[in-house]
Amino acid sequence: MKKKGKGYFSAEYQKMAVRFLGAFFLMSVLISCRGKNDNPEHENNGPTYFSVTDFANDQFRTYWGQPFTLLKIVSSKGAVDSSYQAARDLDWAKVLQPFFRADISDPKFLGKYSYSELMEEATDTRVHYYEAKDNDLFVRALQISTDPLTSRIRNIYIETEKNGKVQKLYYAPIKLIQIQEFEKSMLGSDKNIKTEYRFLY
Repeated sequence: MKKKGKGYFSAEYQKMAVRFLGAFFLMSVLISCRGKNDNPEHENNGPTYFSVTDFANDQFRTYWGQPFTLLKIVSSKGAVDSSYQAARDLDWAKVLQPFFRADISDPKFLGKYSYSELMEEATDTRVHYYEAKDNDLFVRALQISTDPLTSRIRNIYIETEKNGKVQKLYYAPIKLIQIQEFEKSMLGSDKNIKTEYRFLY
């Protein structure tokens, strides 16, 4: 009897790789196509063009094949629902879509965000902060916290708003994915949902 493959070459990991690659490739193509511009003024030369998409792809290449289990926790109206899910079984395109939609690396955003940088001595963290200059912009704020020595990203925080719907997105590499959604209702109760994916080892 033929033994099942192990590690990176097992059927389960191949299935996971296909799902991951499909999600990242589709989102990357959609966003990179929008960002093409031959004008040298719009070249990617600095922090204004930080790409959430590129960072996500780098995360995939770094951690692909590791058998993570994630604890999914959904909180809404005081109720909490939790479940364990293998990384290979997650619909990653759906999980990551809010982050890809919040990518501001397209050259059309040049000059539409103010940039500041500060050093948090208490946590020994360098913080890069982008704030929308116009309230009509979908992405209102992007904060990237990095290690001051290695420049490695410790976490990313994003705020978006459109038509009264607010999202707060947070990602700490291989620790936590968090998506919070707020929406005020004129008739019924307000919407407030928090979804977390906690990485377990």
